Amino acid sequence: MSSSVFKSRIVRCALFGLLFFVLVFVSGCAPKTIGSGKKVISSRSKTRVWVKRGANRKVRVRKGPVRYRALHSSASETAARRLDHRGQELSSWRQIQPQIRKSIEYVRRNPSSGIALNRPEIRLTWGQLRKSLEDLERILPRLDRDPSLLGRYFVWYELQSGAEMTGYFTPVIEASLTKRGPYKYPVYRKPPDLRKARPGQTHPWTEQMRKAYRVENGRILPYHSRREIDVGKVLSGRGLEVAWLKDPVDLFYMHVQGGGVLRLPDGRLRTAVFSGSNGRDFKGLGRILLERGILKRSQLSISNIKKYLLSNPERMWELMAENESYIFFNITRTRPMGAIGKPLMPMVSLAADPGLIPLGAIVSYRVDLYPGPGRGARRVNGVGLAQDTGKAIKGARLDYYVGVGREKQFMANHLKNRVPVYLLVSRSALRR
Repeated sequence: MSSSVFKSRIVRCALFGLLFFVLVFVSGCAPKTIGSGKKVISSRSKTRVWVKRGANRKVRVRKGPVRYRALHSSASETAARRLDHRGQELSSWRQIQPQIRKSIEYVRRNPSSGIALNRPEIRLTWGQLRKSLEDLERILPRLDRDPSLLGRYFVWYELQSGAEMTGYFTPVIEASLTKRGPYKYPVYRKPPDLRKARPGQTHPWTEQMRKAYRVENGRILPYHSRREIDVGKVLSGRGLEVAWLKDPVDLFYMHVQGGGVLRLPDGRLRTAVFSGSNGRDFKGLGRILLERGILKRSQLSISNIKKYLLSNPERMWELMAENESYIFFNITRTRPMGAIGKPLMPMVSLAADPGLIPLGAIVSYRVDLYPGPGRGARRVNGVGLAQDTGKAIKGARLDYYVGVGREKQFMANHLKNRVPVYLLVSRSALRR
C-alpha cells in the first residue's frame, strides 16, 4: 500500500470520528422533554418560553429580544380566552368603556396620519390606534360572554422580551394648604424661571438641560437639584408653596409616584398632580441605602427605609438629596391624572415607554398580584390601556396603576416580575 493511500485513509477516519463527536455533543445540548412535562432549555437559547415551577403553577418568562412578533390568529384567540375581568376587580368589561373614551380623546389630538410607533418590525399611525380603541369599545358588550372575540378581531403582537412590570399607587398623605403646626414640609408648584429648550434652539444642550434649565446673569444653567431645593432652600420664600406635609419621607415618595392624594385637616381631599420637573436624573432611595451599606437588599422595603430615615434625621436630607430629581405639583380636585391628561383607572391604566408602547395603546398581560400580607397571589389575565409615563419607565418596562390609599401600597410594593405583554391592534385598523 502506497504511503499516499495510507494517509488518505487516516484522514477519512479522523473526519468520521470528528463527525461522530459533533453529533453526540449536539444531541446532548438540544432541548429535551422530560417526564414531568418541563422543558429544559440550553442556556445559550434566546427563545422565550413559559416554564412551570411546581404545584403552584408559578410561571416566568425567559428574556428574548425587545421586538414584536405577530401571533397566529389561533394563538391570539387562545390567549384571549384566558382573559378574565374579575382579576382586575371589574364586574364586567363594560366598566372600562369610559377609560377607553379617555384614550380616544387623547389619540384624537394627534394627526391621524402621524406616526405613533415606528419600529423596524411594526409601524402604527395615530389613526390606527384610534380605530383599534373604537373597535375595542364596539365589542366590549360581547366580551363578557366571549373574550375570544378579542383574538378574532385583533392582531396580538407579542413583545418577545416580555416586560418587567412594577406597580404604583396614589398615596393618601396628611397635608395642609397653609403652613401650620406639624405641617412644615413644602410642596412646590413649577417655578416661573424653569424653562425648557425649544426645537431649533442652537445652544449645545445636554439632554438634561433640554428638559429643564434656568438663566442666571445671562448664563444658561441646569435647574436646581434636590440638594439645592431641600437643603439649600433656594425656592423658599418665593410664594411657590401650594401645600405643606407632616412627613418629609412621604413628600419624597410623592415625588417618586408623581402625585398623591392629600387629606386636609378638615377631612377634605385634594390631589397633587405633576406639573413639571427639574430634568435631573432619578435615583431610588433603596439603591442609595444599598450602595452606602446602610441596608441589605433583603431589607429594602419602604417601611424599613422610612424607619431608618426618620430615626436618623441628621442623615435623612443628605441621603434623599442623592436623588437629584425634583417634581413640582399643582393642587386640584380631580382624581390622579396620567400623561394623557385624564384621570387614571385602577387596575387598567399602565405607564409605559412611548417608544415601545405608545400612549393610548391597548395592552394585554399576565401577572400575579399579592393583595396583602399572608394572602395568596391573584392571577390577572388582563387588558390595560397605556395612559401614563414615568422617568424610570424606559424600554421593556411597565408600571401598573393599582389604585389609591395605603391598602394598595402592599400590592404596588410587591409587584416586580417579568411578564408576557402583547400590543393589540385591530385587524380592520391594519387594513387602513
